[in-house]
Amino acid sequence: MKNIKSLKVAAQAFTLRNLIHLYKMCHSGSHEVYIYSKKTMCKIKSLIELETFRMAHNEKEYLIVVEGTKASQLIEKFQNLIEPAEREAL
Repeated sequence: MKNIKSLKVAAQAFTLRNLIHLYKMCHSGSHEVYIYSKKTMCKIKSLIELETFRMAHNEKEYLIVVEGTKASQLIEKFQNLIEPAEREAL
């Protein structure tokens, strides 16, 4: 059964390195990734599309939605990965 989990991420923590980790984690397990800004939503199909979305939508925060069987675990791993970057941004 598929689960859906979301996480708000500060723009400062949404670095290229973190994007690559998120993309690899989600696509290695056949999960779907959606990114929301205030004005737009995008289903991410490639790493280039993910970086293009980040560059084109200069926001203070983004909402990441993961859909798949282990969505909760992936969001938790990603949150642990980005927490140090979010603390530095404050």
